Amino acid sequence: MTSDISEHFQGIWRRALNAPSLAALTPELIESWARERGLNVTGVEEREVGAFATIPAIILSVGDAKACFPKSPTEDDPSWSSRRALADAEAALWEKMEWFSPLWVPKRDVAKILATARHSSRQQALQWFQYHTSTLYTLSFQAICIAQILPQARSLSELCPLAREAYLAFYNGYRASSIAALIPAIEGSLSRIASPSEQDVSIPTKVDRVVDRAIATAAKRHFEKMWVPADYLSKDYLFGQDERVFAFETFRRWLHNSFFRKTDEYDGGTWLNRHMFAHGTHSLWQQSSNFERLVVVLATLALIESWHDDTHNVSLIFPVMDEDSKLLWQQALARGFGQMGLKRREQRRFQKHGRLVPGDAHG
Repeated sequence: MTSDISEHFQGIWRRALNAPSLAALTPELIESWARERGLNVTGVEEREVGAFATIPAIILSVGDAKACFPKSPTEDDPSWSSRRALADAEAALWEKMEWFSPLWVPKRDVAKILATARHSSRQQALQWFQYHTSTLYTLSFQAICIAQILPQARSLSELCPLAREAYLAFYNGYRASSIAALIPAIEGSLSRIASPSEQDVSIPTKVDRVVDRAIATAAKRHFEKMWVPADYLSKDYLFGQDERVFAFETFRRWLHNSFFRKTDEYDGGTWLNRHMFAHGTHSLWQQSSNFERLVVVLATLALIESWHDDTHNVSLIFPVMDEDSKLLWQQALARGFGQMGLKRREQRRFQKHGRLVPGDAHG
């Protein structure tokens, strides 16, 4: 879209803002204003716009260019305020569980997770989260993430062999080592997603720029790639309007408030914190549930990258298991069964000497 036509659309919008109310806008009024500017109007209509929550708008077509003139304001709109309040409340629940609005999880399961967290303490919410996700982030789910989603991301393609090795090693009993192998991959992926000019900035700044671009792409698609006033494209406006923006923004918050949180500020219960891991200030990051969290985080980064780059290589629809994922999943199952047999033999050997097998660092 040329800057000239955008300036015309902006001028029409300024005129709309000076009208008695946006709700009073009509297709005839917008068309007359456009023709007064000498624009060759090829179409004008009134309809609902929005990928998820919709708003009424006037759509003006000038040749191949389209503009969307909303009939509801960005502030003091009861419908928007209600949706935003619900989104804020849900985001607070995800933060309570040290997570983000999950992709590839059915809405009915998301509703169960949120319902149990709503009336639980923070510790209980984490326990419920682990209970629910143990039936969602299964071995097969993880295999699909590693074999089918990660290879589609340029920032993670080199990591794929390591991710496969960590996955197999985890179910072969080397849990702490597997978790340790994946923690640095998050920062590495963010650095590769970011543009070359952003390599020297801080990690928090890098997170913001990467997620901001992904949100900007989602915002444009929310409005069908039409011109729309800038305020309607902001993450603050779309947080309660677009489920993709909500997921991306809560993922940003998890990166800032949990994973990259400074050691002396971290107060969570998963201990999945990059600084505690790197500086050896705590060992509770080794708890087993953090492995499945890390696999999901890396897959989410792959999707963030595809929206950051506007390639959409990674789908919002979870893939059907292919032969590669199936073989990887079967490998993990075989190693898990082998590990069970090994543990039984170890128990008999130690018991023969009147001792117990030393436990893992963390279950």
